[in-house]
Amino acid sequence: MSETLTICLPAAHRKALRARAATSGRTESELVRELIAGQLLRPDTVGEQAGRHLGRLDFAPVPQDKDPWRAHLLRMNTRL
Repeated sequence: MSETLTICLPAAHRKALRARAATSGRTESELVRELIAGQLLRPDTVGEQAGRHLGRLDFAPVPQDKDPWRAHLLRMNTRL
């Protein structure tokens, strides 16, 4: 490696890092490099990734009392 980076982790994160490295057969440094590369080398941002899953349901004009599933979805939709 050409550069060294020192970071401070909470004890719980360090414990989890050690455990994952041990179970995967890699060193902590190898695992951190892979995790960082996986995030930095992604072609799109988290917002762009989530955007594919956002949307809106449109319903045919059916009275809610005749369509309980529609009524349930409308109650659960917090964006309304």
